[in-house]
Amino acid sequence: MKALWRIVLSGLLLAGTAQAQPLRQPYAVPPPDAPELAALGSYTIGTQAITVDAPDSVVLSATGLQRTVRTIKARVWYPAEAAPGAARASFAHVLPKPDGSGGPFVIPSLAVDGAAPLKGKRFPLVVVSHGYNGWDTFMTWLTENLASKGYVVVAIDHADQRVVNPAEFPVSFGNVLVHRARDIRFVIDELTRRAAKRGDALGQEVDADRIGLVGYSMGGFGVLGAAGLDYAPTSPVFAQLPAPARDQLFASQTAGKPIAARIKAVAALAPFGGSPPVRVWSEASLAAFSKPVLMIDGDHDDIVDAPGGVTWIFDHMAANERHFLLFQNARHNVGGNPPPPEADSDFSTREYFAEPVWRAERINAINQHFITAFLDLHLKGDDAKRAYLDVTPPNAGDGQWPLAPFQNVGGKPASAEQTAFWRGFQRRWALGLEMRTGKPTAR
Repeated sequence: MKALWRIVLSGLLLAGTAQAQPLRQPYAVPPPDAPELAALGSYTIGTQAITVDAPDSVVLSATGLQRTVRTIKARVWYPAEAAPGAARASFAHVLPKPDGSGGPFVIPSLAVDGAAPLKGKRFPLVVVSHGYNGWDTFMTWLTENLASKGYVVVAIDHADQRVVNPAEFPVSFGNVLVHRARDIRFVIDELTRRAAKRGDALGQEVDADRIGLVGYSMGGFGVLGAAGLDYAPTSPVFAQLPAPARDQLFASQTAGKPIAARIKAVAALAPFGGSPPVRVWSEASLAAFSKPVLMIDGDHDDIVDAPGGVTWIFDHMAANERHFLLFQNARHNVGGNPPPPEADSDFSTREYFAEPVWRAERINAINQHFITAFLDLHLKGDDAKRAYLDVTPPNAGDGQWPLAPFQNVGGKPASAEQTAFWRGFQRRWALGLEMRTGKPTAR
């Protein structure tokens, strides 16, 4: 009996420990109130880290500049062959704080580290570029969600220099301007090279003819540039760079034309570069850009200027199919993972991740829904997904899907039968959103 009691007591203690420290849900798993296309796909996913060398890179420093090999780190998520019970990965990082200090936190994951890539099938390649001072696992809500749906997703760690005092900012931000699109080009070049290499298990999963880009903030600046939206040499932003750095930026743009030609679609979340004081594109280059674009931002974004910057970019596009999703009463934080629990006691850290009005999990779920529709349409040729993007009415809150008296909402997403309500959203839950659209102008 004593032995039995010890076993029971041990079980109760273990249960209590599990209750006190519950397993955290990976951010790629959408909440139950997510719109339809946010749901995970059917693939088990693996992950692995890669590095890509960028030779002869101009790197700015406080003492001048140097030319060196820039080693770009990235993480790949992909459909994998993994046992159902295989241990899932987790990713450690440090909470960013204004003074440069911070404590560790962990990002839970769906992926099996080092799992064998699935054989016999190729998948579209999606390259993800984070915002200023982000990192490769900053957007696992998206990277892992897409991989489960049949994409090879590579997220770059651009290794931005964290600024501790204001004097360091010009050097840090100057390097971001020079390297963002260039890093993306090198990573695309590496993955497409591996796609043509027999015996490369990961490369054999990549379909080099179906490439999409996703970028947030400075990543948005980078992916638009890498996709062929050429930066203006007359921009005052680039005039502040030393001549060798400026020359490399534009030389990379010219040399990257063949890579840009391979890119089929671009999703830019709160992209930098449209606001008048920091405008990096001309109206002519915007009007000529022909790649499909999905833009996403908060209509109160005061970092990259939603009305005068991001909207200006969208409004001056004319040659492409384009959509612009606006979160009403949201600011800039529409692209990262939710705040980790470790951020709860520190406002400056929580502010780095969170929005004043919106739940981060809700923003991520809505973005999963629309980015899936956009990439499935343009990279997989799934024309049925167009109905999820060409929504009516433009303001979600004006949608009509009447309820009978005492009728339960039920959680059913809107289908083709609900023509006046946003497709894929549950009754009453399409709210606080606006979708603007544009088609190629006839010439």
